[in-house]
Amino acid sequence: MNLGKSLRLRRIFANGRALIVPLDPGAESPVALIRTIARSGADAVALSPGILEWVIEDLAGLAVILRLNGTSRASQLASVQGALEVGAEAVLLRVDGHLAHDLERLGRVTEDARRLGMPVIAEIAGEDLAGAVSIAVEYGADAILAPTVTDFPDFRQTVRNAGRPVLAATPRSLTPRNLVRFVHDCMETGAQGVLVEPQPEPVLAGINALVHQGIPFTEALAIAESARSTTAE
Repeated sequence: MNLGKSLRLRRIFANGRALIVPLDPGAESPVALIRTIARSGADAVALSPGILEWVIEDLAGLAVILRLNGTSRASQLASVQGALEVGAEAVLLRVDGHLAHDLERLGRVTEDARRLGMPVIAEIAGEDLAGAVSIAVEYGADAILAPTVTDFPDFRQTVRNAGRPVLAATPRSLTPRNLVRFVHDCMETGAQGVLVEPQPEPVLAGINALVHQGIPFTEALAIAESARSTTAE
């Protein structure tokens, strides 16, 4: 693997696992959110170029994963070269596996990234898990953001066959207990990391301990649910 890619991936997967939090354009108080994410021990934040400019002074030790397009397959927001110039550790590209022009875009991005030493995380929509992983591998993505996981035995087998890190995106609107349980199950079945929507700091801290320290579910849940007592005070 290209030396630049190896070094950048090490920033995201410090111990072989990663907790990534996305910061969407519609988020309220992005600066406050990024400070919470940084304090929680998360490894990286995934965000667009415009949001990066807004929060750059508050990133602390967070690695930057630059979104090359929007969450709904918007036109490309940045190039791999542009991501390199702003100091990103990786780029994230979302494509529809059924659309030829999306796949062509994925091919161009992975080609540029190989030349420039930039890791590519591919999110393949419109496919089942095995199909999404197959496309990402074929195009040379360095990591894969999996569709929502519903079948954990199938997820385990797919991760084994991927030959590169597979990240599980957590469903939205889960309670802290269900979110921690979902992350626990993903890690137990071989995921190299998770992408978790912004949460209160104790919830992210509990997930971080689960991902990086491998603590039992009950201990991670106790950390996550300390948010309730904090709020009550």
